[in-house]
Amino acid sequence: MDEIPITGYADRFSLAPGEKINFKVSSTSRDPYKAKLIRVVSGDPNPEGPGLIEEDIKSNFSGTYPSRRQITNLGSYVRVPSNTSFDPSRGFTIGATIFPTNIDINDQCIISQFNSARDAGMALFIGPKGISVVVADGRKNISRLSIDRPVSERRWYHVWATFDPDSEKLGIYQTPVIDSFDLDSPMQKEKSCSIQPIPIPKQPLIIGAVGNDKITNCFNGKIERPFFINGAVNEKDTLDIAKGNNDPRITAIWDFSKDISSQEAIDITKNNFHGTIINLPTRAVKGFMWDGSCFDWTKKPEHYGAIHFHDDDLYDCEWETDFAFHVPANFRSGIYAAKLETTDQVVEMIPFFVTAPLKKPQARICVLIPTFTYTVYANIARGNTNNEMRQRMKDWGAQKWSADDHAEYGLSTYNYHSDGSGIGYSSRRRPIITMRSNVISYPGVPGSGCRHFPADSHLWYWLESKGYDFDVITDDEIHSYGADVINCYDVLMTCSHPEYHTTNSLNALQEYTNKGGHLLYLGGNGFYWKVAVNENWKDAVEIRRGEGGIRAWASEPGEYYNAFDGTYGGLWRRNGRAPQVLSGVGFTSQGDHFGAPYRRTNQSYDHKVSWIFDGITDEIIGNFGLSGGGAAGFELDRADIDLGTPLNATIIASSECHDDSFVLVPEDILTHHDTWPHKPIEDLIRADIVYFDTPNGGGVFSVGSITFCGSLPHNNCDNNISTMIDNVLRKFLGN
Repeated sequence: MDEIPITGYADRFSLAPGEKINFKVSSTSRDPYKAKLIRVVSGDPNPEGPGLIEEDIKSNFSGTYPSRRQITNLGSYVRVPSNTSFDPSRGFTIGATIFPTNIDINDQCIISQFNSARDAGMALFIGPKGISVVVADGRKNISRLSIDRPVSERRWYHVWATFDPDSEKLGIYQTPVIDSFDLDSPMQKEKSCSIQPIPIPKQPLIIGAVGNDKITNCFNGKIERPFFINGAVNEKDTLDIAKGNNDPRITAIWDFSKDISSQEAIDITKNNFHGTIINLPTRAVKGFMWDGSCFDWTKKPEHYGAIHFHDDDLYDCEWETDFAFHVPANFRSGIYAAKLETTDQVVEMIPFFVTAPLKKPQARICVLIPTFTYTVYANIARGNTNNEMRQRMKDWGAQKWSADDHAEYGLSTYNYHSDGSGIGYSSRRRPIITMRSNVISYPGVPGSGCRHFPADSHLWYWLESKGYDFDVITDDEIHSYGADVINCYDVLMTCSHPEYHTTNSLNALQEYTNKGGHLLYLGGNGFYWKVAVNENWKDAVEIRRGEGGIRAWASEPGEYYNAFDGTYGGLWRRNGRAPQVLSGVGFTSQGDHFGAPYRRTNQSYDHKVSWIFDGITDEIIGNFGLSGGGAAGFELDRADIDLGTPLNATIIASSECHDDSFVLVPEDILTHHDTWPHKPIEDLIRADIVYFDTPNGGGVFSVGSITFCGSLPHNNCDNNISTMIDNVLRKFLGN
């Protein structure tokens, strides 16, 4: 596919009045582009709904800006600053212990001090024919020596190369880290070489790639204990170094088991030639010393001394700022975007969220924006952008850019790296083409086929249509500041899919309800996965897809603990905090993007909860909607006392008539004929609407479905789902 003509990102997702946000734009147009500020009211392009509704807002940045193309470099590596101690002309021994994960790509670099523009320096590579070393003198004289025997993929090897300028001998070696069943044997080659690799001023030493300003030849796989030695070292001593001997001749050796949560690669020699880790490769992964005796890297970090590099890792595009927005002191809290337009009428938007001044609400209602979930799903390539979907995009005037066609800004944690490993990190420092108004996620389904940002706008639009003032807060604020930033609100409402939470953000929500807050959980599959953030890697989120859960990929055994914070990852349920404890319901089933109705229960007629149905005469509710055609769909949550649903909770409605695509979550399956609750599978595939009072005068209302909010705008917001939420909201507000 062609390059996206104009796109961009901001240096933050949310901010408060008085703060500044910077926008970074890449435009391939020859002409300037226009930028303006809009408030997003509705982001669903479906003409059967309210459609796109935007309000132009005056701002300090509205105007015209020169177009420029800004470059993104994919691939992770370690950059060690240039130093005269790294002088290959004096002879060298370079190497590492490696675990290659995609040997079909030629010349993936393990360690280098090589300048491609000048053809000078040295580099150690791996490719389909095994290990090779290259030396070059900057005068068009290049020498390459290759083993010419492939290594086995996903096996550990000690590899190194030596050059002795006195004897003019170049050597290369690959030795498997042998298991009893391993048939690989050590290999080595040597040859005469009169070419002297010269040191290049300002050329850094690179681990996992080649280059300086431009990075190429990125490595796929794990690297452990990379080292550089001035001078040629014999085979026996070098192998001892690779296995862990700290020989005094070592110029630098980087121990990746040190400071795992940081951006620094630690040189454990006295020289302190520390490096900087670029583009967020995966840390806290098993090294060649791992023996299965410990699954927690914080207890035995020496077993986790590797970094898993990928040629498609991306943390920060590092684009320059084109314009900034200084949010006025009295600015209204809400959902906004910088809207960009080229002279060819190509339109782009960069959303952001303005909170009220922290602890100084502008309204009694607060909507929680699931920014951790938005980040985890950022640039998800679903593989479903077919002709039907492209036609719908065209007919509705929807965004035509799909992550299926554009991987240049990195993919989602629901996708795989090029080497087949799961993507465990996601960053906001890049264009997120899936987080826009006007984005369609599913073809061939009832309703709009929207997810996340545009689907959540169904709620924002409903609140505005009903005349409710509301502030917004994001996962970031409740993580950073705790419950204090939401305790000042009478009502807290979630959007359609608040799936991912840190310990801090989940604690804040639990404290809010415990202290008397009123929570409306208006989504499905919420509070499901535990994620981690880290100040060393700002704007990034880490996920370990450990034991259990519906998941796109599974973490390797021994790699269930987050690198960012050292805690056990995976499901909150596996961490002893099933979603039912907070919201009364938790994830039970997933199916296609189709919605079904709820049926009222007998308990719903009890006077304690019957007020929820004031003005509703229907027994069947929510058999309509812009998301899947029904209020209960795609991902469903059920109540379960054994998992933490409060004993005082009342199930007031349960969904029915789900099709055969819906399956039970794996954590509830014990055998082919038994489930964890010891109930038939069909009884567990349902969404429950529950209500319960909480201590200190609060309450929780949960609907247990991702598609629920899509029913709110139906028939100009005049429907039984809309009436129900209106009743609950007025009750919680004391109206």
